[in-house]
Amino acid sequence: MKVTGVPSGTVSFHTDRGGVHRDVLPREGAGTIEWHASVKESMFVHVEVRHPTGHMAAMTNPIIMI
Repeated sequence: MKVTGVPSGTVSFHTDRGGVHRDVLPREGAGTIEWHASVKESMFVHVEVRHPTGHMAAMTNPIIMI
């Protein structure tokens, strides 16, 4: 899964099994975050993007992995 073009903030990937991957985007310009997971690790994932202040910037619907 890849999140691109979002300046600054924190991106977190949440799975149905409680696993989370979290990474910080660069303060300037656009950043890219990549996270690799298998279907065995999770049935679905949703992604949250938060501004540096902690406010929600974006959130995906659950992405079903088949």
